[in-house]
Amino acid sequence: MRFPRLVLVLLLAVGLLYCFGARAPQQYGSGREFHDLAAFKAYRMKLLEKQDSLMQSQQFDLDDNGSLEKFNLSNGMITVRASSRIIWQSPDDWWVNYFFLGDANNDGMAELNLLVWKEGSFGPYKPFWLEEEEEDTSIKNHLFIFKLVSDSIKPVWQSSNLDRPNYRAALIDLNNDGENELLVTEGSYTDPTWQAITLWKWNGWGFSRQGDRDLSG
Repeated sequence: MRFPRLVLVLLLAVGLLYCFGARAPQQYGSGREFHDLAAFKAYRMKLLEKQDSLMQSQQFDLDDNGSLEKFNLSNGMITVRASSRIIWQSPDDWWVNYFFLGDANNDGMAELNLLVWKEGSFGPYKPFWLEEEEEDTSIKNHLFIFKLVSDSIKPVWQSSNLDRPNYRAALIDLNNDGENELLVTEGSYTDPTWQAITLWKWNGWGFSRQGDRDLSG
């Protein structure tokens, strides 16, 4: 039935917007464009000084080996521990603003999913069709997906610059078909008052939009 599903989406949307602190665009959106990661981090730290520091901490058996790993996000850096030993930490040139755990690509295995601010759309290697073009070096938001294999965090999928920054995300099997959808709180790089709840699903090589609800004022 369509109506109960819409109600569920709206309830989850409210949870995404309010359960983790201030509304996302008020917390992150500034209408400013940064091309220097150090300046971006300094700006973010000033925001954190004015409000409760965004921290996440969770225990989860990511590799399904019977032991819980510990995931801790503080001031833009996420640390993964197994048996009190650090097995992975996000790079210094990232600012991680949120993480969520679960099977994002519907392969039957849970992943570590990160919302990351970083410079440039790609890593050290660009697609061949862009090699001759100048890369956008502004600080933009990305979705990165990782797996834990033999005590090592391995990349599964990493987006280029997202068209809209993602501030919160959650996985839910909305239609009870055994596969997860991705529910996202989106903002704007230029308008800190704009926001939307969008629904996505893994299509085999990335995510396709399933529908969205504009929550702009």
